[in-house]
Amino acid sequence: MKVRWLTFATVGMMGFIVQLAALWALTNQLHIHYLAGTVVATELAILLNFFCHECWTWSDRPADRQEAVRRFGRFHVANGAISFAGAALMMPLLIELGHVHYLLANALTVVVCSVANFVAADRVVFKPGSHMWRPALLLMLALVASSAPVAAADLRPETLDAFNRYVRVTELRMDGELHGKAAFLWVDRLGEAERLEAYTRLKRGETVVSRLDTRDAGKEINSPRGLIHHWIGTSFAPLATADRVVSLMQDYDRYQVIYSPNVRRSHTISRQGETFKTYVQLYMKKVVSVVLNSEYDVRYTRLSATRVHVRSYSTRIAEVQDPGTADEKEAPIGHDSGYLWRFDNYCSLEERSEGAYIQCESVSLSRAIPTGLGWLVGPFVTSIPRESLEFTLGSMRKALSYSGK
Repeated sequence: MKVRWLTFATVGMMGFIVQLAALWALTNQLHIHYLAGTVVATELAILLNFFCHECWTWSDRPADRQEAVRRFGRFHVANGAISFAGAALMMPLLIELGHVHYLLANALTVVVCSVANFVAADRVVFKPGSHMWRPALLLMLALVASSAPVAAADLRPETLDAFNRYVRVTELRMDGELHGKAAFLWVDRLGEAERLEAYTRLKRGETVVSRLDTRDAGKEINSPRGLIHHWIGTSFAPLATADRVVSLMQDYDRYQVIYSPNVRRSHTISRQGETFKTYVQLYMKKVVSVVLNSEYDVRYTRLSATRVHVRSYSTRIAEVQDPGTADEKEAPIGHDSGYLWRFDNYCSLEERSEGAYIQCESVSLSRAIPTGLGWLVGPFVTSIPRESLEFTLGSMRKALSYSGK
């Protein structure tokens, strides 16, 4: 990391020199307003920095042509957001209010944004296998506050009651689908155009995901001091069978391999027929990192020769403090950061002639977003449920493809 940072700083200095030279030429020689000149000069520096970082700083993370194009887009957005935000916020303050020379103001702005740019590049832009970008301004703010712990939250009885009510109403809907009152798979309940598009994406190897919202007699089920996250996703495993999918799902001792890095440890605690008790240590990262020890009751139900339904209920979720150190310990359950208090998962598997369709529907509970920390906690508790579902289904599809079935 030290070598990478030094290379990053060297490239950044080159870009900085180009930026200053361009700003000087645009402002002094062409008499362009300093803000417009700053925007153009910053854009030139961003282009130079990207190609230098691709060739030098992160040369150990090669990418194919498509990923390189995506990297360029992420780099442009991340660095652009940080640099342009710095220019738009700091430059006018320093020049108009502080009466600082525009060149010195630009230098101070670059210094402030450089660390944020490095974090964004290492964690988002050039991250191996990453196909998603995070708002760069969020990362810049996180540099200031990520070291400050989020105050503990309490899982209150009324919060848990609302979640349990939400789950009961949701399962009533599912029961109807299992008994033929509605299509077994969610994609088959979509309108014709949406259904055709969904199947096209599934056949291309994509995961189709959507947010759901369960209502009780048409009324929203609010969770006081908590947030309920409800997502459904589907993936397609060509030539796979339902039995093969079930075998993969029941291989709990290998979850840390199949679902790495999101799962760090896993094993089967006990089994009685098609009912399992399992342990999984989860690792989640979104600006902040969280490690959770979790246990589940899982029940597999064979509906027919080609259909299986699986229900998994979290029975224990404990946040791990100082993971991987001599001081590692669990926070009091229900009195922690509140990133995940409950996690129930429902999977419907259907085998067809072309392969197996895997549908997972997750309902989870987290703390409400603290006032003033929405930028830090909000992205974690709102986007992690969806991203985890996409990652899980994608990992299952990949593992099934290795079987050759």
